[in-house]
Amino acid sequence: MSKTSDTSGAVTFDHSVHSEQGARLAELVDEVLRLHGRVMSARKPAALGSSAQTIVLASVVLAQEPPTVARIARSLGYSRQAVQRVADVLVEDGYVLYVDNPHHKTSKQLVPTNKGRQAYVEANRESAEWTERISHGLAAEELEQTLSVLRRIRRNLELDKQESTGGPA
Repeated sequence: MSKTSDTSGAVTFDHSVHSEQGARLAELVDEVLRLHGRVMSARKPAALGSSAQTIVLASVVLAQEPPTVARIARSLGYSRQAVQRVADVLVEDGYVLYVDNPHHKTSKQLVPTNKGRQAYVEANRESAEWTERISHGLAAEELEQTLSVLRRIRRNLELDKQESTGGPA
């Protein structure tokens, strides 16, 4: 994967190796990873200790059925071990509880406590204020188109993994 950087730090991929479409996708992935790092370091929720805790707590609060650590990890694309560490901290701090799973003897489900629901509401309010500031100057249509493309790329990745491993993504 041959690449060069311009003065802004943006990466341009070598077209002798990538097609135009492949180079643009590689640049997009690079930009998404840079964006992810900046989002994770910019967001310091007051109620919780980290953005990762906020993301996992939101996964628990918003789930239609109490999720397991493994389900959250698959949904977010994180390792089960990483989500387990965050979930353990959330349990220790009283934001969520492990409960028996009627579908699996050893894989506990996570449910939010009242403290967890309140922390989610506060984090969501903070997030709304932050996203309003960061989205300044961006048209809703641009964001919708970008979201649509990113979702299609994610689905393609999931299908590719399914086809190459023979199992679910």
